[in-house]
Order: sequence, then structure tokens, then C-alpha cells
Amino acid sequence: MKVFKIILLLSAIFCCTVTLAQSATSIEERNELIRARWNRSLVDNPSYTFNKEANNLLQQTAESVKPGKALCVAMGQGRNALYLARNGWDVTGFDLADKAVAYADNQAKVENVELTTEIASFETFDYGTEKWDLITWLYGGCLEIDGIAKKIKTALKPGGLFVFEFFHREAGIEMGRPDFGCEKNVIREMFTTEGGFEVLLYEEKEDVADYGMEKNKLIYMVVTKL
Repeated sequence: MKVFKIILLLSAIFCCTVTLAQSATSIEERNELIRARWNRSLVDNPSYTFNKEANNLLQQTAESVKPGKALCVAMGQGRNALYLARNGWDVTGFDLADKAVAYADNQAKVENVELTTEIASFETFDYGTEKWDLITWLYGGCLEIDGIAKKIKTALKPGGLFVFEFFHREAGIEMGRPDFGCEKNVIREMFTTEGGFEVLLYEEKEDVADYGMEKNKLIYMVVTKL
């Protein structure tokens, strides 16, 4: 029952999966599928199960550092971006799901916090060079898009932090999706093979996932740019 429930919840998840990319004949068509899917899941469907509070790993990380400029990749309805904004960070977030971003914008107004948002995809957003003190990549996939890891590395300021959380490949196998989730050590190696980064935390363990709110094997990572 657990596996079946999670499969249903995740059938529309994670905008950079290979299956979704192959089902569209162009990036534009793929992005329209993503936009509609996440607008439906995060805004239109009240029964969709996900953590509406800020991600735990992000909270633990942000509490230990001085606020600065933060980028929330694939921000969704803004739970993590709003958390950072409430705690003194200068926050920018982007996502393709325009309804979800509008929800975040409205919530920022209600709470009277500053939040900069943009409707953009992983590929089209301008990450900049040494611009961010903190970049979050929480349940956005395994950094599969060509060149995306390099963009993240370039965008971080020296001393900046990259916070990552996603499903482990073993969770995907349990769901009956053998190509879903990140393989052991792959994400860590993206930031250690060429040097210039220090891994502050890396764990592969069972815990409650933000999407589905069930126990799964997850990958947690925090790295800093040297």
C-alpha cells in the first residue's frame, strides 16, 4: 500500500526525469507539461500530499549561518523561499508553475516579507556568477540536465552553501521505477571530483520524504564552495 500510494503521488513529480523529457518533442512542450502538472499538484489539488513547512535540512543549515542572498531552485509554492525570507535572507526563487509562484507571491504580501520570483525553467534561469550565499535544490531531481551542476558551482559565492535533498535510487526501485532517484555517491562526486568544494554533510538514509510524506531512502547533502 505504501509503495502504491507513493507511486501515485510521484507519477507527476520531478521536472527533469528522462521519461518526461522523452515524451515531449521539444523543451517548450516539455515545460508546458511540467507547468500544468505542478500547478495542478501544488495549487489545484487539495489532496496532493507534500510538506507545506520548510524543509528540515534547509532549516538546520540556515540556522547556523548569517543570512545573505539565497536562490531557491524549483521553488514551487514557496515554502522554503518564504522561510528564508522570514529569517532575514534576500531570497529569489523560480519555477515553471506560474500558479504556484503566484501563491508564493501572495503569501509574501500577506506576511509582509520581500520575495523576488521568476517564471523560468532549470535551463532558462540566469544563475549568475558568484552571486548566491545559499542555493537550495530540494526535490528537483538528480542534477541530470547537461551543465546544471556547473551553473550551480559557478553561481555560488566562495563560502556559499548548496543544500540538496532527493530520493535515493533504492527508493525508486522500491516504487517500481528503476531509473528514478539518485544513485549512491553520484551527487557528492559532482562536487568533489574537480575540487573547489567541501562536503559538510552527506547522508543516505531512510526518512520521511517531503513529497508523499512516507518513509523512503533519501539523499541529503550540504556543500560549501572553497
